[in-house]
Amino acid sequence: MKKYNEVEFKNEVNRIYNGEIEVVGRYKSITQPILVKDKYGVMSLSQARQILSNKPGINVALNPTEYFMNQLRELYPEIAEMVKPASEYKAMKQKMLFDTKFGLISINPDALIHGHKPSVRSAVNRKEYMRNQLRYLYNNKYDFIIDSTDRHNGRIRLICPVHGEVSVDSCHIFSGCGCPKCNENCKKSDHLYVIKLFSESESFYKLGVTYLNNGVPRRFKDYKKLGYQVEILKLIKFDTYETCHDKEVRLKKLIQKNLYCPKNWPNSTSEECFTKDLLEIIIENI
Repeated sequence: MKKYNEVEFKNEVNRIYNGEIEVVGRYKSITQPILVKDKYGVMSLSQARQILSNKPGINVALNPTEYFMNQLRELYPEIAEMVKPASEYKAMKQKMLFDTKFGLISINPDALIHGHKPSVRSAVNRKEYMRNQLRYLYNNKYDFIIDSTDRHNGRIRLICPVHGEVSVDSCHIFSGCGCPKCNENCKKSDHLYVIKLFSESESFYKLGVTYLNNGVPRRFKDYKKLGYQVEILKLIKFDTYETCHDKEVRLKKLIQKNLYCPKNWPNSTSEECFTKDLLEIIIENI
């Protein structure tokens, strides 16, 4: 094995890995330990010569948990945003605990790194997880008693503020239709829209979810009754109400500090309207 001085060794590492790995520890000799760094984190090698023949990775990272999360954040930023490590990384095939907005999950890092999103199947407490999912979907309008977490063959008890306890189909409740007694003719809201509303005196933008009624998005006629013309900028259909609603919530977070209240708006409040300044950001994040 060739001997290197510190400058020669760093140059050789840079040549082999095209600048993707940087030597961040003091080089002493080819047989001494060395610290190196890539875009995911710092790694410790027991011998400096190891890096000349094998690319180091998470198994020698000083902080494997942070290293893994940086990898996940690059590959699937939306999934990385959903999970916060609640235990330390051990191996790709060894389950870890993660906190999510619906509850604690136990899942292999390998599943996340391959694009599998957290779900009730990986929840430590499945009933609590599903209840939190539903409360989130309906903005705490209802409460729920979960007897079974089977999405396709079970039933859930919905607690309606008007009708009390109502038994609902587990799959149907995730469509966004809510209490079946309140919404007897409910249609699934699975379209996300971004529109421009304008009149002679003002113009602004709005996002939201809706369903199509004879090919026309619901409520657009209501905006015209308020005196606004409607220009559709984006109208996207999602596979489920869940994914549609989740995207809407993410977009609302981007505008929540810069909301616009239209002059002719009911109740003089709005959580979905914004000005042109934010339009490019919203379109980029759809």
